[in-house]
Amino acid sequence: MLVNQEHPCHGTVCSACDRPLGSSYVRHVSKQERYCDYDCYSQQTVIDMLWPRRGPFEAIAVLTAVAGWSWVFQMGALSRSLAEAYLREYDLLTPEGGDR
Repeated sequence: MLVNQEHPCHGTVCSACDRPLGSSYVRHVSKQERYCDYDCYSQQTVIDMLWPRRGPFEAIAVLTAVAGWSWVFQMGALSRSLAEAYLREYDLLTPEGGDR
């Protein structure tokens, strides 16, 4: 929301660059954050999309989950490769007539 001709509470600064706010500023309605202009707001929005501001425990949980899934996928690929190699070897060891 663009706020014109309304001074914010005294001592209020931009959430992105820490400059004091003037009589015209941008306010994010749901987060109640204030920005000195649209450029600061758009830059902070891009940064929030790339790396959301959350607690350190949530960041650790997300990174642990990503590492866990990565490990699962790697083990799945390894087991498929080993199974394919075994089946290829089994086909080479099978006699021509189909006798075992």
